[in-house]
Amino acid sequence: MVARTQRTSTAEPLKREALRLEHVRKGRPLRRGDVIGLLAPASPVDSGYLENVVRYLERLGYRVEVSANAQSTYLGYLAGTDVHRLSELQRFFTDPRIAAIFCLRGGFGSMRLLARLDYRLIAQNPKVLVGFSDITALQIALWQRSRLVTISAPAPGVEPIPPDREAWFWQLLTSVKPPGAFGELLQPLSPLPSKGIQGTLVCGTLSLWSALCGTPFFPKLESSIVVLEDVGEAAYRLDRMMTQLLLAEAFAGVAAVIFGEFVLPTTGQRLAQPALSTLLRDFADRLPVPCLTGLSYGHVRTHWALPFGVTARINREGYLELQEAAVQAA
Repeated sequence: MVARTQRTSTAEPLKREALRLEHVRKGRPLRRGDVIGLLAPASPVDSGYLENVVRYLERLGYRVEVSANAQSTYLGYLAGTDVHRLSELQRFFTDPRIAAIFCLRGGFGSMRLLARLDYRLIAQNPKVLVGFSDITALQIALWQRSRLVTISAPAPGVEPIPPDREAWFWQLLTSVKPPGAFGELLQPLSPLPSKGIQGTLVCGTLSLWSALCGTPFFPKLESSIVVLEDVGEAAYRLDRMMTQLLLAEAFAGVAAVIFGEFVLPTTGQRLAQPALSTLLRDFADRLPVPCLTGLSYGHVRTHWALPFGVTARINREGYLELQEAAVQAA
């Protein structure tokens, strides 16, 4: 009896801890006057780029704090050493003055931080994190290890975007109401169930999903709606990435795959390159799940910001609808 009691008392805290780690975490809504931390977890930015973002946010009534490493250079392509970038990222999460974190750009380097990141610390200090492109690696890991909902979008203010996309972006960051449906009708590449599709929305750049496949930071995608995009990758390289994910059975149990914008290179290709529509049709034929295209999500000016980790639905008409907010009241 004593031994049984001891085993129970040890197992229960572990079980409770596992349940806590499964709990989805969100940052609070942004309010005018809040401090937004501007961070470069991957590659650095130049002074003109940084100034545009700062001016844009201050014009909207926000205050900013810029990471000391945002314009640093290490190895020519990193915004400082791994230690410095990791330290700044964790400091921004724990600093109570900072309400949200905007990653200034992608580039390269997010993956180098994943093994040393304190995911428990981040789970205890959830905040809105906005990032895109190479930051996909960080967002995947934060979802897998901390269950943190993030926003997949470039830093605003660098270049003009359509007013409806801009309004959508700020709605995601400021409102606790479900955003609803996008105004773009998706085009099915394979048969869809008549009752629609529901799942957890996950998204990002295909090359980063492929790079993380097989690592401890790659999440199970069962019951997920996966949105993928990429830029500058030749057709054969995209084919290789998708094939890797298929061979790893990464799409097992996925509810649906949506192909966003894929911008193929136009020059310098040694191999024949098919039309993008042909390539995506081939991917859909090989994927054992419903596939759609037609969402303006990717390295384009008409980019729709997407919350990584919220419940979404593709209705019978073919519209993607977000059924929960990306932020929650504190």
